Amino acid sequence: MNRLARPAVGPLLVALLTTSGATTGQPLPEADGVEEIHILRSIREPATQEPEYCRPDRIGFAPFAADAERHFAFWSVQTDRTGKVIDARHARVATLRGCFGATDTPARQNFHADIALGDLTMTGRGECQALQLDVPEKGLFPVRCQLILSNLPVPYIGGLLTTNTITSAAAFGGQSDPPGYAQASIATIRLWKRRR
Repeated sequence: MNRLARPAVGPLLVALLTTSGATTGQPLPEADGVEEIHILRSIREPATQEPEYCRPDRIGFAPFAADAERHFAFWSVQTDRTGKVIDARHARVATLRGCFGATDTPARQNFHADIALGDLTMTGRGECQALQLDVPEKGLFPVRCQLILSNLPVPYIGGLLTTNTITSAAAFGGQSDPPGYAQASIATIRLWKRRR
């Protein structure tokens, strides 16, 4: 049997950011507290769409004619000491409301998002790129997305969101089709603050 064709069972493996102090339990170095890092899992949820939400003059590009507006919940994850995720749906901590639209490259999409993370709100502008088809098995599509974050309150000056995403025939929820994969994304959000 092809090793890649086997369904995945067990916990999701994720390579998380590490520092020289990661193996000793030391926190990330925070020079004057200028950076926050969040590792989250997104799950797409059904929601009523508003025709005016993904207007081109608001998001900066022409949205898809159908399914342009999408809603996601972000969940915190828990890891073991090696960084392996042992709970990919620990607590719901954020939401993302996004708009998607075509580009000149079929595998790439424009991406606009409004994100609420706790008391913080922010706007993201960027893109998503389909990386492969039918990998790691038929019906699955690895994708990576990136958003430049702005419109954060003081003392934040910006940030970056990147995702490691699997999409499947299951449009909503955390269970993929075929089963065994955590959809939709594992996201890293880095938020930067003005140095005091």
